[in-house]
Amino acid sequence: MKKIKGQKLFLAIISGLLLWLSWNPSGLPFLIFFAFMPLFVISDLLVGDEKRNQFGRSFGYALIALFIWNLGTTWWVWNSTGPGAVAMLLLNSSFMAIVIATWHCCRRHGLPGWLQPIAFIAFWMSFEYLHLHWDLTWPWLNIGNVFDSCPQFVQWYEFTGTFGGTLWVLLANFLIYYVIRFFRSNRKKSIIFSIAFLLWIIIPIVLSSAMYHHYKNNLKHDNPVETIIIQHNTEAYEEQYMMSNIEHTVRLLQLALPMVSDSTQLVVTAESSISHTISANALLDKSYPTDSYLYAGFTLLDSVIAHYPNLNFILGLSTFETFTEEPSIVHIQREDGIYQAVHNSATCYNKYGVTDLYHKSRLVPGVEKMPFPKLFGFLEDLVINLGGPRCSLSPDTAQHAFHTTINNGTVKVGTVICYESAYGEVFAGFVKDGAQLMAVITNDAWWGDTPGYKQHFLFSRLRAIESRRTVLRSSNPGICAFIDECGDVHQATQYNKRLAIKQLVYPNDQMTFYVKHGDYLARIALVIAAICLIWSIVVGIVNAVENFSIKKCNNNKKSI
Repeated sequence: MKKIKGQKLFLAIISGLLLWLSWNPSGLPFLIFFAFMPLFVISDLLVGDEKRNQFGRSFGYALIALFIWNLGTTWWVWNSTGPGAVAMLLLNSSFMAIVIATWHCCRRHGLPGWLQPIAFIAFWMSFEYLHLHWDLTWPWLNIGNVFDSCPQFVQWYEFTGTFGGTLWVLLANFLIYYVIRFFRSNRKKSIIFSIAFLLWIIIPIVLSSAMYHHYKNNLKHDNPVETIIIQHNTEAYEEQYMMSNIEHTVRLLQLALPMVSDSTQLVVTAESSISHTISANALLDKSYPTDSYLYAGFTLLDSVIAHYPNLNFILGLSTFETFTEEPSIVHIQREDGIYQAVHNSATCYNKYGVTDLYHKSRLVPGVEKMPFPKLFGFLEDLVINLGGPRCSLSPDTAQHAFHTTINNGTVKVGTVICYESAYGEVFAGFVKDGAQLMAVITNDAWWGDTPGYKQHFLFSRLRAIESRRTVLRSSNPGICAFIDECGDVHQATQYNKRLAIKQLVYPNDQMTFYVKHGDYLARIALVIAAICLIWSIVVGIVNAVENFSIKKCNNNKKSI
């Protein structure tokens, strides 16, 4: 018994290590094709065990594996918040372990063999999808993200998004599991599953490589837009808030102006590049006081635009709105009775001034938003303080692209703010609104020189493939880069450097299948998961009734 228990513990540790070692920025992604297989073997061992509490025991072993994975890949959250990191690691590992334990119990209570892999894949994909759409959202370890360092192998994400990668990985794990399972008992089946495993891995890679070369050879190079990306490298915890808004603007212009020419049309800056909170109402109404240190930077921008009228600045801002009556959006009430909503915002500033604002719509739990405010609203003051307003922010309700004035025409630029770049459907929302170029603006300084900012950077490569849009990534303090429609990186900057880069980029207005249909694979998985769960419950009830009847019948015979 101790030997079997040791085997299960060993398998859980091996699974966790494989998951961790497959992850980026320095992992070996193809290890993930084997990483879940030990968990399936653990389930086999538990199914053959007549002990009770199958859910708890399955949960425990899965938790060991998944905690190793979460800890090894996302420990860097500790650099910005210790309590938040502990909560994230425990909660995310537990949510994943619940999925595996639920599948194990369904398997033990009536799921036929052929349905077991389908159920697991559906359960896991459903979890990933639901994890994108609730207040404790954390998309970092969605399995399809594992290929963000080798986008040449997943060009087909333009049809499936990252959920196609999740399906690819999980089915591969089941195929290799069946290879091992039948190796001794049925060599013929083992060989068939071996061939299926190889084909399942190789065919998508070959297809992707063909798509990559075809797309590269047929890239359109019409209507180039000369673009500058700024890496302003401002220390996040103190300097960012010690400097005034006009000082931030001066720093941005000092980096941009040496590169600006008569043909420069777009300058992209990072999230919160102008840090101190300013009035969204005043910006849109153009009623702000130009002599205020909060707003004087826009006068400086006007002076530059007067010489270069085709210039458009994508700026990261912190903004607020005021209301005399209580609004429906997230807000606080000031001492003077005025309601105030605070936003993490982006804008396009050109010769017409601020023409539109976009407010970040996917907020970081515990940092920008108190999860489940109706339950935990009394904890609002405990929102983690990373500088700026210490309260839950108010999100936008939809993604919308900015109209930039370029050569007397218009190019629409979608601007994704920080954490949002991990969400394929959010990114696609800008493209649906007509975005021909995509900017990702972020402040990755909170995590220091850790794998966190590198992992965050790699997400943009997948978003470029899914949408077939060039991505203009501006990050403080790095990595900034131009990422083309195939996910290839150009002019990637070094971390913690103050500089600007310039390149011609090309708008695209064609929509991919994924942009049109979003995470349709996950929505299909939700339906299948519900069917499998109901099937298991019904069969479990029927079996329980039959067992009760048999037991009662046997007891009656004994009494006679």
